[in-house]
Amino acid sequence: KKKNGLDLEWKVVIPSSSINIKLDEKYIGLAKDVKIPGFRPGKVPINIIKKRFSQSVVSEVLDSVINENLRKALLEKKIRPAVQPSVNIDKYEEGNDLILNVVIQKMPEVEDIDLKTISLEKSNLMISDQDINNTLEDIKKKHERFAPLKKKRSALNADLVLFDYEGKIDGKKFENGAGKDETVVLGSNRYIPGYEEQMVGLNIGDEKEIKVKFPEDYRDKSLAGKNATFQLKIKDIQERVKKIAVDDQLAKEVGENDLESLKKKIEEKMNNEFKTLSLLKMRRQATELLLKKLSIELPSKMVDEEFNFLKSNSKDKKEKEIKDLAKRRVKLGVIINSISEKNKIFVEDSDLTKSVVEEAKKYPGQEQKVVQFYKDNPSMMNNLRGVALEEKVMNFVVNSCNKTEKKCTMDELFNSDFLKDEKSQISNKEKELKWVL
Repeated sequence: KKKNGLDLEWKVVIPSSSINIKLDEKYIGLAKDVKIPGFRPGKVPINIIKKRFSQSVVSEVLDSVINENLRKALLEKKIRPAVQPSVNIDKYEEGNDLILNVVIQKMPEVEDIDLKTISLEKSNLMISDQDINNTLEDIKKKHERFAPLKKKRSALNADLVLFDYEGKIDGKKFENGAGKDETVVLGSNRYIPGYEEQMVGLNIGDEKEIKVKFPEDYRDKSLAGKNATFQLKIKDIQERVKKIAVDDQLAKEVGENDLESLKKKIEEKMNNEFKTLSLLKMRRQATELLLKKLSIELPSKMVDEEFNFLKSNSKDKKEKEIKDLAKRRVKLGVIINSISEKNKIFVEDSDLTKSVVEEAKKYPGQEQKVVQFYKDNPSMMNNLRGVALEEKVMNFVVNSCNKTEKKCTMDELFNSDFLKDEKSQISNKEKELKWVL
């Protein structure tokens, strides 16, 4: 038995007596069931069975015996392997002892840490009337309101047009190719290329045939790349209202009863978003403090596996950067597992269900497919179990730490180094334009 840090090497001897019992049980079982010409069922001599099946039987029994004895030894010695142990058979002949060489890299011990000694900054939202008014101004700027034309004219870009349409490909109607009382804001690019452009200049009551081509990457593959004609009938044209007041009418048009209820909804939404981001900030702060406070010898094989995984998914990063990230992720994983075991924090079925639901929400309209995907892929479900455990452990950590409360605005919260990614995402967020036809 050799020992070097986290690496262990065992010379294991499994006595022949425990192996022979299992071999005999297997041979006797085969003798009862196997059919061999010249012998009655159940009457095949054991020596014939051994001659024919010893190779497969010995292999199966040795696998079983090795796994059973290794599992027992690890439990007795309270050793948790970081990765699957490497097992090599040094010597074995049927009827003799089995001699193995086992190489194990164990999980490191993590020192106990009093979480109450860790202090986190807990941000509390400070909402002013100006914050509410700024949000109302944003709503006003993004809100579209249309009114009947003050003076009869043809359709222009930015007008709202009400129309009927009927489409044909090679002179034949196609599924979902017709509609009545459809609306479109010209220039919004909601429809396929060339469609809205040909509506500019039409008047109420006009009928026109337009020619378009469905994009090659159109979602309905049966229409992709095909030429089509559409017979249009313009039923109404409305122009955009340029000046919109922040009043009860605006509130009603965005789904609220009046301006006061809209203000309350804005405040409620701001508080909910702030609470989520404040918790995220504390979790990230706690993570950094744990990584800094705890000194741990990392299992090199775990780091290598993580490095290889990250490298295969990070073609544009330098090796040192990937190696550092691998070490960080392994260290955090070791810490989380240690806190989980010491505080008996485990992932329940309800936690896993919640994680699947949260993941499904990221794909609107495909929720059922996402849920089924995880049901059909145990390895992916296991990955999600790891995410759920990290979520649960880090919430426990945050709740256990001391908090220093500080009032701040949403903008001040986003200035935290722990929310750089979220701030960047908001700055770069762009609306996706989708074809609806």
